[in-house]
Amino acid sequence: MALPDLAYRLIGWYSTTRINRVVHPLLYRLTGARGVASRVLGADQILVSAPGRRTGRPRTVVLFAFPAHGGWIVVGSRGGSGRVPGWAHNLRASGWAFVRDRDRTVTADVRELDGPEYEAAFERAAAVYPGYRLYRRNARHRIPIFRLEPVPSTAAPDASTDGVGGATDVAPPVDPTPTAGTPR
Repeated sequence: MALPDLAYRLIGWYSTTRINRVVHPLLYRLTGARGVASRVLGADQILVSAPGRRTGRPRTVVLFAFPAHGGWIVVGSRGGSGRVPGWAHNLRASGWAFVRDRDRTVTADVRELDGPEYEAAFERAAAVYPGYRLYRRNARHRIPIFRLEPVPSTAAPDASTDGVGGATDVAPPVDPTPTAGTPR
């Protein structure tokens, strides 16, 4: 059931507040991603941590996530604010992130979607969270959509040191390969 536009605007506004950026990841960790910390309005929530494009320090956000072929789709709507979220710029610059989905943490390759794949992902996300349609209608830019694909490995990262796991957050390793347009 879709909510009134005003409700999506309020949800979008709250999602961009400093208190949400600080409290939500903390609640996610403290509750073990149970209850509203893991699922809201029909959408799963995950912690995504990527190195900041300027500082290299880990930047962790809670995002609505839509499962897709063993990975996740995330939408950079920034709550309909009219700006591309900082985490989207960080994902573009790094090309990878740590993803915590409840009690599982993985390293994921990041790919920004385009064309028919973008449209299909948008429709899938908007079917679960109709607020994306309002945000897209009011956006002055193209809302970025990313696919996060877990990287196969023999050993999963230690959740206490992966940048998303706990109080001992440390900087994730930075890809030594320079990316065009990435400040070093």
